[in-house]
Amino acid sequence: KYEVLFPVGLPDEGTFDWLDAFLAKNPRYTELSDRMVLDWAEKSSLWRPKGYGPHSRTSNDKPEMAFGLPDLDNYSVQRVLQEIAPLQRRNLVVMEVRNNLIKEERAKLLQRFDGAGFVKVAQVVVGDPPAEYRERTQQQLLQRKQELSDRAFELQKAERQRQKALEKVRKQMEKDRRKAERELKKKQVEEQKAQAAAQAAAQAAAQAAAQVPQAEANGDEAKKEGDEMKVDEEAKVEEAKAEEAKAEEAQEEPKEEPKAEEE
Repeated sequence: KYEVLFPVGLPDEGTFDWLDAFLAKNPRYTELSDRMVLDWAEKSSLWRPKGYGPHSRTSNDKPEMAFGLPDLDNYSVQRVLQEIAPLQRRNLVVMEVRNNLIKEERAKLLQRFDGAGFVKVAQVVVGDPPAEYRERTQQQLLQRKQELSDRAFELQKAERQRQKALEKVRKQMEKDRRKAERELKKKQVEEQKAQAAAQAAAQAAAQAAAQVPQAEANGDEAKKEGDEMKVDEEAKVEEAKAEEAKAEEAQEEPKEEPKAEEE
């Protein structure tokens, strides 16, 4: 006959540690528990939002499934396993800390294996543990402590890398900001130069436009003065000609001889 074992122990008193040691010594036994369902899901690569690490379970006895799959989250898988387990020809360990501890609940579990050809055994796990168990527990504690230390180291390493990456990004952003400021300043200087050149050109054009009427006025006045001088010269020439003509006429008139005085 095959054996079905019901460990009876107190919550949070190392019941699952005892089970791990028992299974290590007796690999022919198969564990039936919610913890086993999580282990099966992990080995089957089922995605679980909380993951499968030691901090992802609130309890080994009744851990929250939280798969987002109804048949797993409502414990339908466990109920199916409880129905088909008595049909399997193998040694079993029914690990239910709470239900195995309560007489009425334990009786319900025992009824599932009535007439199935199993030897039903209640294994009480209470009292001082043997030296071997204490040694194994001490090794597990050291291993967990080392795992926590390694995990903390990895987290610190990841944080340093993150800070380094952030610092690199910050420096690049600062570099880009200074470059943008230089380019903006250069652009502003060029715009100011262009604006000053445009203003100078506008002023020069205004001055040139203002000088054109003055030049024309000066030209008209010079022309007027030249015309007046020309008229004066012509008048002088005419006057000179007139005087010259008078002089010639005076020379051509005969001189009268003086009359002889009468005797």
